[in-house]
Amino acid sequence: MMHLGKPFRSLALAGLATAGLVPSLCLGQIVHATPGARVAVFARVPAARAMAVCGDALYVGTKGNAVYGVPLAGGPAVRAASGLVAPNGVACLGNRLYVASRDRVSTFALVPGGRLANRADLPIRLPNQAHHGLRYMQAGPDSRLYISIGSPCNICQPAGLQGTIISLSPSGGDLRRMAWGIRNSVGFDWNGGTLYFTDNGADGMGDNTPPDELNVLQPGAFYGFPYFGGRVRLRGFEAAAPPAPQNPPAYEFQAHVATLGLHFYRGAMFPELRGEALIAEHGSWDRSTPVGYQVVRLRVGSSRSGNGQRFLSGVGRPVDVKELPDGSIVVSDDAGGRIWRISR
Repeated sequence: MMHLGKPFRSLALAGLATAGLVPSLCLGQIVHATPGARVAVFARVPAARAMAVCGDALYVGTKGNAVYGVPLAGGPAVRAASGLVAPNGVACLGNRLYVASRDRVSTFALVPGGRLANRADLPIRLPNQAHHGLRYMQAGPDSRLYISIGSPCNICQPAGLQGTIISLSPSGGDLRRMAWGIRNSVGFDWNGGTLYFTDNGADGMGDNTPPDELNVLQPGAFYGFPYFGGRVRLRGFEAAAPPAPQNPPAYEFQAHVATLGLHFYRGAMFPELRGEALIAEHGSWDRSTPVGYQVVRLRVGSSRSGNGQRFLSGVGRPVDVKELPDGSIVVSDDAGGRIWRISR
């Protein structure tokens, strides 16, 4: 039986609950969700990408030039900051919001109602590249900022900070290269003090190779790109000697699902999810039969490969997954320009 969802005060559209199939009000699709879950539109945000709960709002990065704030107490999204270059990454540290644009990191003071003020740019410049130029950022349990920097290509030899995960102090100093040999990571989170991160496999090598990855961070480790995608040798580098031993993936996903945002669930609303990873699969664009376009759940360590168990689908192209203070889950969709909320 379908249940009518209890509206959340900041919904732009009425909520619908799913124990199976529900028509999507905006995309002409059928929403599939984990049994007993209610799925509703939480807010409309153009080109919605990475998210962070900070103060009294959910802040949302975009592919455009603005960051939006959605008040947790209710109300529509507001344009919190603008004049930025693809401000995809957002992270909350202390009482400030940090934003990772394509070329720099900025910090803002929080203003009630989802607004921001007093922008200051940190003294660090990121590689200003368009290809894989959407940065992802999180604040670590060590109170440092972690930022992923994609490789500027499909398959090539990265240089400098390209193809790395770096960490820096909140003031922008003490930069450390935490991992290298990464093609394009657009999602990471900590579980039990360990950082896990996704990585997208190369295109143009066929429908089923190479796999997308979930990796465990070992500080300073090399993760194989461009010599390996998963455990598969990449075209043009088959016979080349890697500069260091590869730290292989902890888990291999189906090729081209485009694993992006990653969140380990910690709340009480879905106790069966506690400790599991929720992973947004943005979906394929170069495969004969499309795959992905869903959020999957995965208990890390239970297996080495597959595609996880479907948690949510039919909500466009999922990018990021986060948890609200009440334990409900929000998922961003950059194709439909919406934030979806999953609750009970």
